Amino acid sequence: MKNYRKQTNILLIAIFLLSGISCSDYLDLSPISTYNAGSFYQTEKDFEIAINGAYAPLRSLHSGDIINLLECRSDNIQDDPINSYDHNRVHRFQDTESTPLLSNVWNNFWILISRCNLILDNIDNASFQDENRKSYIKGEAYFLRGYAYFYLGFIYGGVPLIDGVKKVDEIKVTPRSTQEETLNFAAQDFSTAASLLPSEWSAKDLGRATKYAAQGMNARLLLFQNKHALAKPLLEEIINSSKYYLAEEYSHCFIDRYDNSPEHVFQVQFMSGDIGQGNSWVAKAVHEFVYDSLFPWGGVSGANLVSPTLYNAYENGDLRSKFNLRKGYTTLQGVVDTVSVFYIKYAQGTKPTSKSDYALNMPVLRYTDIKMMYAEVLNEQSYIPDGEAFSILNEVRNRANIAPLTSVTIPSKEAFREAIFQERRLEFAGEYLRWYDLVRSGKAMEVMNNHFKRTDEGGGGKYNMEEYQLIFPIPQRELDVNSDSDYMWQNPGY
Repeated sequence: MKNYRKQTNILLIAIFLLSGISCSDYLDLSPISTYNAGSFYQTEKDFEIAINGAYAPLRSLHSGDIINLLECRSDNIQDDPINSYDHNRVHRFQDTESTPLLSNVWNNFWILISRCNLILDNIDNASFQDENRKSYIKGEAYFLRGYAYFYLGFIYGGVPLIDGVKKVDEIKVTPRSTQEETLNFAAQDFSTAASLLPSEWSAKDLGRATKYAAQGMNARLLLFQNKHALAKPLLEEIINSSKYYLAEEYSHCFIDRYDNSPEHVFQVQFMSGDIGQGNSWVAKAVHEFVYDSLFPWGGVSGANLVSPTLYNAYENGDLRSKFNLRKGYTTLQGVVDTVSVFYIKYAQGTKPTSKSDYALNMPVLRYTDIKMMYAEVLNEQSYIPDGEAFSILNEVRNRANIAPLTSVTIPSKEAFREAIFQERRLEFAGEYLRWYDLVRSGKAMEVMNNHFKRTDEGGGGKYNMEEYQLIFPIPQRELDVNSDSDYMWQNPGY
C-alpha cells in the first residue's frame, strides 16, 4: 500500500551527486535553484523515482511545520505563557520575517515546485512503454505543484511563478505575482492535473493523487476565492463518482488501519519501520512529560495547548470531543494537571517503537470536507430551509452522535453559514483548516482579537492581530537573496 515511498531518498542522493552541491547548498538555493539534475531524467524508471521524490516534502511539512504554522494561527490553540517557540510566536501574531518556521515552510514548498518543474520539463522527451503512466506522472507533478502554489499564495500572499527549469539569473528577475495570480496559477495546475490523473489507483499505488484529489483541492482553493459557482461542479463530480463515502465512525478517519480508505480523498503518506518515513506529529501534540497508554514515550517540550474555547464548543455527547481532545494528565512523578488540553486524535492507532515513527497518514482532504464544502456552496447559491445542505450538515452531526439542526434554529443563509463554519471547526480540529476558514470568512481579525481578550491568552490586550497579518511575512533570507526590490519585496506591515 505504501511501498512507493521507499524510493524517495534515492532521488535526493541522485540530485546531489549529479549537481555537485551539498544538501544545505541546495536548500539555500531554493527557490533560486540551478535544477542541475535534468540529465538524470531519461527513462520511465527515472521518472518513477522522480515523482516519488516530489511527494517527499509533504512529509516534512505535514509532520510538524505546516500544522504548527496554520493550526497555531487560530483560536483552536491556547497561548503557552512559558514557551516562546516559533509556533507560540505565530499564535501570538509576533512572528517576523526572521522566524525559522516560516522559512522551513517556504523552503519545502519551493523544493516541491523545483522537483515538479524538473519532471514536467523533461518527461515529454522520455520514452515510456506505458503512455498512460507518462500522463499520470505529469498529472501528479501538476497536482503537487498546484498544491505548493496554493499554500504559498494563501500563506504569503503571492510569490514568483516559476513554471519550468530556469537558470539562477532568470529566477532572480522573476517578480512576485499577486495572491490572486498565484492562486489562479495553482487552480490551472489542479485543472490540468485532473485531466491527466486516473480516478483511482491499484492497491500498490494507493496514496497517490487522483483526479478527484485535484478537483477537491481546486474546490478548496475556489472557495477561498468565493467562487462558489466554479467549485460546485467539481464537488458534484466527486460526490457522484461513488468512490468515496463518510467513514462509518469518526475515529476511523484517524486510525492507521483505515489509511487510504474511501473517507480519504488525499492523505500524506507515512510508514513506520525506522526508515526515515515515520510520522512524528502524533507525539508532538502533547508535552514531553505526558506518559500513558496513548503516549508511551511522552511528547515534546513545545507541544501545542488546545484552547478552552474549542474544548467547550463541543455539545454534550459529541463523540468527536472525547476522541479529539484530552483535558489533564498526570506525570510520572505524580504531578496532576487538570487544566491543560491536548490533541490526541492521531494517537489512537498502532504504536511504533519510537515516538517519531508512527505509520499514520495525515489527512489533507477528507470526503467529509468535500460534502461540507458542497453544503456550503448550496447555501451560498440558495438557502433552502431543511434542504440538501441541511441533510449534509446533519449527516456529519449524526456520525458525531449529536442532534440534527433545522430551519427553526437556522432560519437564514447567514445563520447556516455560521453553523457550517462552526461545524467545520469541530469536525476538522487539529487538521489545520481553522485559519483557512477564518480568513476566507472575513472574520479572522474579529475572532482572534476576541480570543486574545481572554485571561488565558495574555490577560486581554497583550496580543493583537492587525489586518496585514492575514498573510505571513516573506522570509528574510529570500529578501536577502533577491535584493532587487523590483522583483521581491516584503508584505506591507512587516
